[in-house]
Amino acid sequence: MGLQHEIGFVTKRPNAAQRTLQRVAAVPNLSPILSRVVTPIDRTLYRITSGRASVSAGLVAFPMIVLGTTGARTGKKRKTPLAAIPVGDDLGLIASNAGSGTIPGWAHNLQANPEATVTYGRRLAAVVARTVHGDEYDQVFAAAERVYTGFAGYRERVDYTIPVFMLTAIEETHPI
Repeated sequence: MGLQHEIGFVTKRPNAAQRTLQRVAAVPNLSPILSRVVTPIDRTLYRITSGRASVSAGLVAFPMIVLGTTGARTGKKRKTPLAAIPVGDDLGLIASNAGSGTIPGWAHNLQANPEATVTYGRRLAAVVARTVHGDEYDQVFAAAERVYTGFAGYRERVDYTIPVFMLTAIEETHPI
């Protein structure tokens, strides 16, 4: 049994309004701005609702998790709400930073310390992350584009290879 089963992860097909909002959110100059505005709101909303609500999940049907990492330089615990990509039994993460042209801090943290946590709703799982390449990289991106078409544009806007990670559960999940 994989990580998705461990945390009870489910994705929902976006309705017509959510698909429209996804198209708006994917506009090249708008997506990085929206990301900077929505991420702190999601972090707070997710925390105060015990994982039951986020702006991203509600408005554009992003399947959201909270990734807990250890800071690469500081060693401090960090929590970041992210869109998780269902791939096989596990979850993929794309470090696109909404196509802004910079690699997000959480990706540096995972590269330095691949042991992390995933919170989904009221479930917490210890995970290990690994960077993927080749066919698996393309598989994660293809799965991501089925969740949110904006991911395709992110690849086109940057002049580097966007890091992609797979998360696998390393111990039994616990309710929080």
